[in-house]
Amino acid sequence: MKSLLTTLATTAVLAPFVHGITTFDFENPDLTVTSGTPLGTLVIIQNAYWETLDDNGDPLAVPGFRADIGSTIALDPSLAGYGPAISGKALDGTNNPLMFTFASAMNLSNFGVFLDNSSFGNIPQTGGNPAFGTNILFYDAADSLIGFIALDQTVSGFSVADGGTYNDVSKVILPSGAFYDNLSFTGQAVPEPASAALACLGALALFKRRRA
Repeated sequence: MKSLLTTLATTAVLAPFVHGITTFDFENPDLTVTSGTPLGTLVIIQNAYWETLDDNGDPLAVPGFRADIGSTIALDPSLAGYGPAISGKALDGTNNPLMFTFASAMNLSNFGVFLDNSSFGNIPQTGGNPAFGTNILFYDAADSLIGFIALDQTVSGFSVADGGTYNDVSKVILPSGAFYDNLSFTGQAVPEPASAALACLGALALFKRRRA
């Protein structure tokens, strides 16, 4: 089994119910959030691979993406022959899928990202292996696919601007074959059951007070 990549992360600084646009431009060495609203939870950016077997070599009941060894790096795509720079450095996903893992489940919307200025990539999915595909994938904590966004790596400078909502997301997968830049989304941490119950009780108490 492959070991986990060194964590590249940004830490929580906001309450879980706060909405906001979060943007990654990958200019900082640690790949942390660089503009907009911090997420309110830990996020790890890693290379990934598709895992089908457990430690004993037996098929997994639920195959899924796992962190890959090797470096997740950001550099100027032009240095790798992928056209002019998008806006400085970009996240290198040319050889492996890229995985954003959230420490706590998130509800995401308004997902956007820019691809490099080349027509490389776009490997068709084969054999049921989503590590080779043309979609951004959203998974929950049980590795169940929540939804996806189609992209076309053969279009130079292709951009994604998806206004859909993806609830209870634990990880987002960007397919291999391209550089990615200026990734953004609106994020809201999914409240824990106890927190949700307390919020309901607080709202009920306020309602009763207003009626009194």
